[in-house]
Amino acid sequence: MWIACCNWRNKSMNVDARSPVASRVLWLIPAMYFVFVAAEYGALTHLALTATERGESAFRVGWLAAAMWVGILCSSASAHRISKRMGFVRSLVVGSGLAFGSVLFFNLTDVFEWWALGAFVLGLGGGVVWVVGESWLAEAAPPDKRGLYVGWFEAAVGFGLMAGPLMIPLARLAGWNPLVLAAGVMALAVVSSFLLIGQRSPGPQSHTPEASPLPSLGVPWRTVAYPLVAVAILSGMMEAGVSALMPSLSMRIGFSMEAAALLGTVIGAGSALLQPPAGHMADRWGVQRMILACWGLLLVTSVALLMQADQPGALLWLVGFTLGGVGGAIYTLCIIDMGNRLNGASLVKAISALVISYSIGTACAPVLGGFLFDRWGMPGFATAFVALCILGTALTWQQPSISRWAARYSRL
Repeated sequence: MWIACCNWRNKSMNVDARSPVASRVLWLIPAMYFVFVAAEYGALTHLALTATERGESAFRVGWLAAAMWVGILCSSASAHRISKRMGFVRSLVVGSGLAFGSVLFFNLTDVFEWWALGAFVLGLGGGVVWVVGESWLAEAAPPDKRGLYVGWFEAAVGFGLMAGPLMIPLARLAGWNPLVLAAGVMALAVVSSFLLIGQRSPGPQSHTPEASPLPSLGVPWRTVAYPLVAVAILSGMMEAGVSALMPSLSMRIGFSMEAAALLGTVIGAGSALLQPPAGHMADRWGVQRMILACWGLLLVTSVALLMQADQPGALLWLVGFTLGGVGGAIYTLCIIDMGNRLNGASLVKAISALVISYSIGTACAPVLGGFLFDRWGMPGFATAFVALCILGTALTWQQPSISRWAARYSRL
């Protein structure tokens, strides 16, 4: 039965990106990833808030969030090999199935260390789903609208970040266990992966020098990926690190569990609402200009948080919305740049490198943020954000120089 359902061969085909086949991919993949992220963050946010309620330190709660991102880091490093051997569809089925098993496991134990192990396994499945789904979509999208479609994909992620934490107060209001609800939603992600059977990627022929905004096809993938790696690390620390830790920190300055979960929803709303405009503007004004604009907005927001760090109050909602949305937009813009320049196996490798670097930033952020908060409170947490924004601006400004270095390295 398994072989019959999943015996899909991942061969390149000359499929126009506007064909019905490609069009179905453009909405099926975001729909699947929406329910996947909703279940993932619903379960992880519930565990983090429950651990906080039990008296765990911010540092320990940070490790819980980091465990998932370590799993994503491990699996995304091998995602291009997995997709080459298994094909896109089977990779998505296996990845979502592994995540479903880990969410079920959360329902079987109350031990913090076992939660961390389950979060690691959740990340293993999530990394495969992330790299394969994002690579497939970036290649299937029409070249002149790639920014828009990738933006909508990242918006689906943001809506998942909204829906996940929102499940917690809704489940508690209905008298349900949030982890059981998260498992049910993750089952929908598994079902969605089966709906992709029969859908095929457009293959390298769909990218032509005439159709590509940047006719640099054939360049080594490192030349494109390396200048964006450090930027992606910082983006991960700004966006996903905030969504993983800030709800827990808000409880430590007086928020209730319900309000903290809603803060997580606001962070996800920023990610959902700001990705499509960022992608659309990148199609018109250029990727690097948009990344620089994003870093400027993040810097202003981080300075505002630092100035009100002792009593952030309502400002914390605006900060969460901006950091979650604009921080995520930087990653989206990096994906658009890669989709414009690469295709096929090179694109999968480059996106794997970007996901790995993003995961490193996200795995480090909750632990470092928890440590800073335990030692210096919200002022230390906000100061770190200001420093990250300054560093991100400098790296983006020097991106052409880094690209030239990567080109020389690739010829060695």
